[in-house]
Amino acid sequence: MLENKDIKTTYYEAYPKSFVDSNADGIGDLEGLRSKLTILSQLGANYILLNQIFAKKDGNIDFYQVDEEIGSLEDVGRICEKGKYIRVKTILDFEAKDLIATYGDNLKEEISDLLEHWKDIGIKGIRIKNIDDFSSDSQKAGDEIISEIRNITREFGLIFIGGFDKVDQKFKNQVDMVYFSKANSLVKEKNSYKEFYEFLDMAQSLSGEMPVGLDFENFKSPRLIEKILNHDEEARPLTEALATLLFSLKTAPFIYQGTEIEAKSEYDIDIDAISDLAIKKIYENYIEEGFNSEEAIEKLKKESNFSAKIPLRWDESRLGKFSEVENYYGTMVQYDNNYKEYLKHADSFFFYMYDIIMLRKRDSVFGLGDYEALTIDETAYAYKRTYKDKAYVVLVNLTDDFYEIEEKITDLIKDGKVIKNNNHDYDPEVLDAYQAVIIEL
Repeated sequence: MLENKDIKTTYYEAYPKSFVDSNADGIGDLEGLRSKLTILSQLGANYILLNQIFAKKDGNIDFYQVDEEIGSLEDVGRICEKGKYIRVKTILDFEAKDLIATYGDNLKEEISDLLEHWKDIGIKGIRIKNIDDFSSDSQKAGDEIISEIRNITREFGLIFIGGFDKVDQKFKNQVDMVYFSKANSLVKEKNSYKEFYEFLDMAQSLSGEMPVGLDFENFKSPRLIEKILNHDEEARPLTEALATLLFSLKTAPFIYQGTEIEAKSEYDIDIDAISDLAIKKIYENYIEEGFNSEEAIEKLKKESNFSAKIPLRWDESRLGKFSEVENYYGTMVQYDNNYKEYLKHADSFFFYMYDIIMLRKRDSVFGLGDYEALTIDETAYAYKRTYKDKAYVVLVNLTDDFYEIEEKITDLIKDGKVIKNNNHDYDPEVLDAYQAVIIEL
């Protein structure tokens, strides 16, 4: 069962193949991830979700084994063991359709042995994405599978996070936490965010009934700064505004690896150097549709999960300390966006994110408090958070133009105290481009 502290905390989604390469084969691995686990703990993450780690044999997934390219069962155990000392719990990530494809009608009977296997290795929970797929043939059969998983995770003391596509009250009591990954897909074009904001608003309403978690980007989606910004635009204001939004909402925040260093692809991409066949296929499809190479690469960054897969950079060197050899993807995050530089400077985005994570942990208003929407339109999103005798108003503008704040909100905040602001200026009547402000009333 989730406790209040689990709702207030931060969940970190890791894709080991692009985190750190510890054995110089050009592919990130579990040992590389383990070696950097302390940094994630220092950022404020208390849960780490391992994405895409299972072995594949003859086109089928072996959920009992680890992909040998990234490590072994023992490596997962070492991550869990290290986590005990730095208060980071490990959660395994599953896809419902993959479980169905592997076990078919026997899934209900097999799931107990599978979860016991991983519990013995040391994992503390599971997330099953697209859990609605269990009910694709029969709602009753799907409900029975989910109920069985719920009973087993309770028996084993594991957290059960269920990924759903729709916001629906029926999920109450089926899982420990409902997880949504839909937000990224609702950001379709720059300066048009109403659908995105409205989805977040619905998720907040649902979180009054049960714990709800969401992310803005993940393994399957483009990074938001790639989708929204052009290469000549500074990333910092937007990344700070997005972080302020994610961590001040009532929903539990899930962040995808590299977000803390504003991960963004390099300007020049050599498509021939990329070994990932799925990415190359997407690029080839764009070319076949009539786009030139430059246009196809730009679409690759903004519409595919290419930017979610590229390796992290740990220093400013050509290979970025990710590996001692050329990496599998043939590209990396931008030179300036590396861990060494971000950890050296207290005013870096890493520490901005750290500060707001700590604010969420310290102040129960953000993790446990009530939520009330004040404004939702294409430009701005404003809401009020209250808990006992405390109240805050959060104002967010994700567009590249200023926004005139409604008079009713101006009157509410005019005597308030600004506790977080990603802009040098503060005007209770106007939000600047990419500005986010938290005001204590």
